[in-house]
Amino acid sequence: MAETDQNWTVLRLINWTKDYFTKGGIEDARLASEVLLAHVLECKRIELYARFEYVPQPDQLAAFRDLVARARKHEPVAYLVGHKEFYSLEFKVTPEVLIPRPETEMLVGEAIAQLKQLSRPGRVWDVCTGSGCVAVAIASQVKDAEVLATDISPTAIEVAAENVAAHDLTGRVRCRQANLLDLPADCEEWGRLDVLTANPPYVAEGDELGDDVQHEPGVALYAGHDGLDVIRELLTQAPGMIVGGGLLAMEFSFSQADAVRELIVAGGGFDEPRILRDHQGIERIALARRKP
Repeated sequence: MAETDQNWTVLRLINWTKDYFTKGGIEDARLASEVLLAHVLECKRIELYARFEYVPQPDQLAAFRDLVARARKHEPVAYLVGHKEFYSLEFKVTPEVLIPRPETEMLVGEAIAQLKQLSRPGRVWDVCTGSGCVAVAIASQVKDAEVLATDISPTAIEVAAENVAAHDLTGRVRCRQANLLDLPADCEEWGRLDVLTANPPYVAEGDELGDDVQHEPGVALYAGHDGLDVIRELLTQAPGMIVGGGLLAMEFSFSQADAVRELIVAGGGFDEPRILRDHQGIERIALARRKP
């Protein structure tokens, strides 16, 4: 950005930054540039398209340049602006929680489908909730569902509780600190679930991560030498918590489909699992129904 500030319209800033990000290997380069610029201009991203000829003020340009430099070093855009869209809802995110990703939306869709088959209000437990995005998205779509959102990290639970409150769901989504399926003392009714959702840690120790992922909390990523330690423990506990015909919907790593399938079958509490592929065609979600 060597030219004078007067030459830097919104459109030129977006196009220059997109190219700069692309050369630096930043994913979704144009989207990233638009999100950062909208944040600096304190407007919605869609509003940029009506302001292409606007020239930001010098202080806005300086703030934008700082964010662009940090993003080029692979600091996640969601952390830089403090929020991320998930299931068409906006969520606060901080470096204490994972950044919500599109593939995790499949957990929400499957939970909603299961709950809508019931002839009564359903009960959901979202384990390893992080920002609370899955729990909030489910509750926002199924108006009579009661949802428990838990995480081992107290700072993550604080973020989740803020997101629950921001979407006016405090009455139906309960946030508690807990290790996997250790039932919180005041949540006895969740001992029998219709749906259990989980996006647990599943990265193997020593695995190489992308530059941006390295900024995310290790406690939410790593799970032993093969990445399955948390999943094993979760699958040991889950059958005793889910009602007959109830659903387990769990995310896992791109290389773990066969191992997860074998663990579910070996446990004996669930029917043969169904494995879903994400938008990139990668096996990503296990769906298993509790045997009667």
